[in-house]
Amino acid sequence: MQILSHFLELRAGFEHGIEHQPQPITLEEIADRLYCSTRNAKILLKKMSEQNWLSWEPGRGRGNISKLTFLVSSEDMISKQAMSLASRGDYLGTIELIHQLGKGEALQDSFIEWLFSFFGYRALEHEERFKDALRFPVYKWLVTLDPAHTFYAFDFHLIGHIFDTLIRYNPRTKVIEPHLAHYWEVSQDGLHYTFYLRKGVLFHHGREMTANDVKYSFMRLKQLGSNATQGWMAESIESITVLNRSSINIELTHPNVLFLEQLAHMSMAIVPEEICRDNEAIFGRMPIGTGPFRLERNDDFICKLRAFDNYFGVRPHLDQIEIWLLPSDLSESLPSWDKVQVFSRHSNSQKPVGAIDKDSEWHQIEQSIMGCSLLTFNRNKRGPQQHTNFRKAVDLVLDRERMIEELGGFREAPARSFLPMLESQSKSLTDQEEAKRLLEEMGYQGDKLRMYVYSNNNEDARWICRQCEAIGIPIEITIRSEADMMQLSTIEEADLIFYHICMESHYDLHIIQTLKQSNSYVRAHMNRERAEWVDAKIEGILSNPDVDARIAGLHDIVDELQAEKSFLFVLHRSQQTTYHDSIKGVTINDLGWVDFREIWFAPSI
Repeated sequence: MQILSHFLELRAGFEHGIEHQPQPITLEEIADRLYCSTRNAKILLKKMSEQNWLSWEPGRGRGNISKLTFLVSSEDMISKQAMSLASRGDYLGTIELIHQLGKGEALQDSFIEWLFSFFGYRALEHEERFKDALRFPVYKWLVTLDPAHTFYAFDFHLIGHIFDTLIRYNPRTKVIEPHLAHYWEVSQDGLHYTFYLRKGVLFHHGREMTANDVKYSFMRLKQLGSNATQGWMAESIESITVLNRSSINIELTHPNVLFLEQLAHMSMAIVPEEICRDNEAIFGRMPIGTGPFRLERNDDFICKLRAFDNYFGVRPHLDQIEIWLLPSDLSESLPSWDKVQVFSRHSNSQKPVGAIDKDSEWHQIEQSIMGCSLLTFNRNKRGPQQHTNFRKAVDLVLDRERMIEELGGFREAPARSFLPMLESQSKSLTDQEEAKRLLEEMGYQGDKLRMYVYSNNNEDARWICRQCEAIGIPIEITIRSEADMMQLSTIEEADLIFYHICMESHYDLHIIQTLKQSNSYVRAHMNRERAEWVDAKIEGILSNPDVDARIAGLHDIVDELQAEKSFLFVLHRSQQTTYHDSIKGVTINDLGWVDFREIWFAPSI
């Protein structure tokens, strides 16, 4: 591996495509490029020559220049080494090599096709039986799998396979169903909840789950408060009493008609007390739950889940899931998967190369993604974004229909609310001259602002910046990592944040979540006065048993925030999932992912 690194370092100093063409260079220059002495440079050149990677002809005598000839390309070397590692079962070594030594554009098409042949469904022979395994790539990695701190859709999706909640919300029937708790009672005043737990439910490390774990999980969330992503969900809990090993009583400070729905949210999943308490720092990397899959591996490049044979519910059909992190450069390369089973894109037009001319063997599910992209203005930081005129001016130059027309792809419709099904057909209002007038009226002097984004939002963010520049607003885009963008300190640095919010189908709970979540950009960018106003309104909404009245109250809050342009709705997106005929039980959840608990594979005939 080290000699390969030296070869690639040396090859990087020459132009593309000069293989088999002698290049004039001195031994001293080679030593400089390899950061070593001339003696070590000679040793390295000899080793590379013995591998038939290059030939070295030292110049002898005055005026005779040494010549270096590359016999193989960097791309070929990376591909061969990665294939060799993979053939020996060293998948971690394979993916580390791809990240450390290769860029997407530098890898041969044949190698990319070979790499993607590793993904999809496999029937693996293990101890004289076959196991169904699914391996697939992602291009941005997990941040945390701790339910208390989870922020992103992909993390939430995997948490739903590793952990369980006391009860479950069925989005199809809109009914709360038993899960870890098989029965519960609610007092007439709505302040006391008693839950009766299933017996014999095991955590992945083999210990039985008890009422003490339930108490610890909820009290941990309450004590974390704003330091937990969804700490607000435990705000209404006054006290928790363990009645016995399998029953527990929860007392609330005030009636909360959505409390059961909150208990069904994955942020309130049940964790094992001693494991989480004693390993808080690493629990997000290697968590233990009671869910249908147990986490077997989670390093910087590979996440591996295995079906939990002792699961109290219905065991998954899949035996193993393996997720690989690939360099983002490779996301532009269309995979050609002979065995691909599930392939999801935020796009309307593409499917795997293997699907071409095989339409009868492939199926597609296209759906709108719940949620929308938002642009928030930091009203806790000095700057022109504090002024209503400024925020209105930005809104007036964002022609959402033109944005969709020019950028295309997964952009489906202009957003005027959080969910696509709530949209009116009216066209968004744009007026560049009125926007300029508003800026002049407020005395805007062309101050530069910083917009924080994730890398996958760049194209949209650049388009927004161009529209703002046209009316004299300079905006600098700053790309921050997903881990950084969870931190309040990062959120508070930004003048604006552009991002996409994924929501689930329980509308009133998830609108409240957006307004209450501690590191929600909408919430974190409200000033204190507005945040206190929102909290007071939501407290009243949570005590109202009339669902229509709750929805109306939430609409009033959002309308008030929209009137002052606290944040802007931008676009809705769609997603297409393509899958092969051999995969069965495909359902796409609100987060846009396939439910791994339900899929299974029909053998080829």
